[in-house]
Amino acid sequence: MPKLPGISHQRAVKAFQKAGFRVIREGKHISMTDGERIIIIPL
Repeated sequence: MPKLPGISHQRAVKAFQKAGFRVIREGKHISMTDGERIIIIPL
């Protein structure tokens, strides 16, 4: 199976912010929420 192309965490954060998510915590991962859901983006 061919490898899937990845995207940078900065690009993912910007895309989720446009969708209404906000950063709530940063460390080795970035936690984001929209008030209902929480997503974790690894660095």
